[in-house]
Amino acid sequence: MSKKSAVKRRSNGQFVKGNKEGQKFEPNNNANPNGRLGALSDIINDVFKEVEQDGKSKKEKMIRKAYDMAVRGNMTAIHYLSDRTEGKSKEIREVTHKDSLIIE
Repeated sequence: MSKKSAVKRRSNGQFVKGNKEGQKFEPNNNANPNGRLGALSDIINDVFKEVEQDGKSKKEKMIRKAYDMAVRGNMTAIHYLSDRTEGKSKEIREVTHKDSLIIE
């Protein structure tokens, strides 16, 4: 019932050098030349590039809105802007196990 395969393998089961079996793409062929079309990030970036009637991009308006909210004291907006301008702060945790200190 078993078919004899034309695939040439070594004694350890690996393919022999130059074997064409299992090759999906030709050499120098980009398997995904267009990238991930329609991804959410691509759509959002396209919307951000749109320019409103006042000459400002939607992205600029969003950042200005977040800034205005931060000035009024909105902590979420403050964290949003500071994380993107200064970078997120490093979190340090100390864990103890059976009276010995473990630092990650």
